[in-house]
Amino acid sequence: MFTNISWVNYIVVVALLLASWYLFIAFRFYFDEIKDIATGKRKFPFHGLEKTRFQNTPFEPSSINPPEIPSFQSEFAISDNTFEEVENLVERLKNVVADATKRKLLKQEFIDYLRLVLTEYPNVKNSPFSSSVSELIVSECDKLESVTLTQVEAEELWN
Repeated sequence: MFTNISWVNYIVVVALLLASWYLFIAFRFYFDEIKDIATGKRKFPFHGLEKTRFQNTPFEPSSINPPEIPSFQSEFAISDNTFEEVENLVERLKNVVADATKRKLLKQEFIDYLRLVLTEYPNVKNSPFSSSVSELIVSECDKLESVTLTQVEAEELWN
C-alpha cells in the first residue's frame, strides 16, 4: 500500500499540511496585526536586524574613533528605544483606560492597574517623558466618569 506513494508526493503533502497549519495559527491569533500590516497602518517589524547585521564582524578599537559630542547634546541625548517605549506605553495606557471603562473598576483597582503597567517601563520613568505620560494619564482619566486623577496622583504612580 505504501509503495504507491513516492517520497516527493509525501514531502509535498507534509509541506502543504504544515503551511496550512501555520496559516491557520497566524490568522487565528494574529489576525489584527496581519490586517494592520496589510492595510499599512503598521509597518512590518524587523526586530533584531540592526543588532545582528554587524554582530559577527571583528572590532578593532584602534581603527574607529568616536566622534566628539558637545556637552549640550550629550545631556539631552535620548535613544530610539526610549521613544519606542514611550509609544508602547501610551498605547498600553489607552488600552488600560478602555479596559477599565468596560470593567467599571474602582478607583483603587484602577490606580493599582496603572501602577503595575508603569513598573514595566522603568526607562520611561527616568526620562523627560514621564511628566508628559502623567499628563496623558490625567487626560485619559478625564474620559472616565467613575475615576478622575490629579496631576500629583498621576506622578505618584511612578513610585
